[in-house]
Amino acid sequence: MRIALFSDIHGNVVGLQAVLAHLAQHGGADFCYVLGDILAPGPGAEDVMELLDQLPACIIRGNWDELFVDPDAYIAALPPALHESSWQYYRWLREHLSHESQQWLANLPISAEVTLTPGTTLYMCHAAPNDTASTTCTADTDPSVLRATYGHLDATIVAYGHYHAHHVLRLDGKLLINVASVGMTKSKPSAYTLLTIHDDHVAIQQFQVPYDRTEYARLLHTRHVPSVTASHE
Repeated sequence: MRIALFSDIHGNVVGLQAVLAHLAQHGGADFCYVLGDILAPGPGAEDVMELLDQLPACIIRGNWDELFVDPDAYIAALPPALHESSWQYYRWLREHLSHESQQWLANLPISAEVTLTPGTTLYMCHAAPNDTASTTCTADTDPSVLRATYGHLDATIVAYGHYHAHHVLRLDGKLLINVASVGMTKSKPSAYTLLTIHDDHVAIQQFQVPYDRTEYARLLHTRHVPSVTASHE
């Protein structure tokens, strides 16, 4: 069995197309888990949703997706410098996204769990259990903080995104995997993680995939996408 894990598409439909093409070229996956932050602040909207709809996938909610749960509360919690640009982007998304897609995003679960082998359970969230905006999912977080955040989980592998950079950490018999970002990559390629399960073994591969930045910039321009004045994960 092969399971693809990716996260933080952030509306980068070009990066998502590149990741899915790379995955197909390397044997595909039996199932995909998408770990949140589906849209914003990139130029993708309904086209991202259509690509995801074609996948055998379970999709969970990230912090950006909570724009569609309670936009007032979400934007109010951001630094004041982000308020106006975030409202502009939210209004743009509402114009370019069907009502059904908006409701679907609002109703996504915040975690998922699957048994990979009789002794291996995979738990997935966007950043931390019950906190889609947690800052604990970095590579250099103190082990005591990681233990407090993920140690109680009855899982042998814990996967998340949010931090936008790959890592695999060992913690008290668990493996913590950051699957990195498809979309908000700054100067880096898109990324995803592939788990291959054979008998009682799980192999972990992490890939970086270049995408067409010129096409991404063209979509931003031709779709008149509002610019968020400062980045936030």
